[in-house]
Amino acid sequence: MRGECTVSQAAAALGLGLTPTFKLVQRYLRLGLLSESRREARAGRALRHYRAPGAFYVPFHVRPFEQMGEANRGAGLRAFEHNLERAMHTRTWAGWGSLSCFTPAGDVYYEFVSESGEVWEPLAQGAPLILAGWNRVTLSVDEARTLQRQLVALLRPYLNRPGTGEPYQVGIFLTPDRP
Repeated sequence: MRGECTVSQAAAALGLGLTPTFKLVQRYLRLGLLSESRREARAGRALRHYRAPGAFYVPFHVRPFEQMGEANRGAGLRAFEHNLERAMHTRTWAGWGSLSCFTPAGDVYYEFVSESGEVWEPLAQGAPLILAGWNRVTLSVDEARTLQRQLVALLRPYLNRPGTGEPYQVGIFLTPDRP
């Protein structure tokens, strides 16, 4: 969707082989999700370039919700962990480590502490601009709906706007936590 590419460029970007990528391209052409944008003459067969529309509808029977979510979360989580590591290395951590703790509900959480017992304060002036962690909370259905609305309202003003400054990755997740 960011521009045109060849089958081999798409395969490299997706980490797939040429044959599976070619089959996907053929399928997406039939579904109208791709179009050939140009052909580049060369010895032998012409090099075909494809482009996806800027936005398109894909029914869940073509790409199931779970598959779409897993791919998006996986890519986002890998990028987040890489960026978190880089942000945390802006501080010298000599003499610091992690303290494993349990919540009253029995969930594990970690604190960054110094050898002398000082707890790292993530909101302190000069601390890396990060927020990381999974939190399990107990909510009624009404409280969960309220939290969902608050999180959306918190994020919405920052979405899809031209901005100056540095980009930040934000991930907000809320789902029932059932075994």
